[in-house]
Amino acid sequence: MSTFYLRIEDKAKTRKILIDMAYLAKHNIIRLPKYYFEDGLYLPYKGNSYSESSVEKYELTKDKIIKEDENFYYFKFPFKHEQVEGVAV
Repeated sequence: MSTFYLRIEDKAKTRKILIDMAYLAKHNIIRLPKYYFEDGLYLPYKGNSYSESSVEKYELTKDKIIKEDENFYYFKFPFKHEQVEGVAV
């Protein structure tokens, strides 16, 4: 399994946040520390066609939180691993 990054566009640059891949592989859920959460955070993925040119954004918003504890937010991971854009640019 390759490494996935969440991204956030900040003015003229894109920042990346590494996803906890061990947790994702075991539970098929994105576990994000609360201090990393901010508006505009997204996971780039390839649509149903899996073509390189159709990269879409899965935005992580408060309404998509499926569980929360003291330190983490948990988000559903509704894709196959092959669909996620794994390249960190």
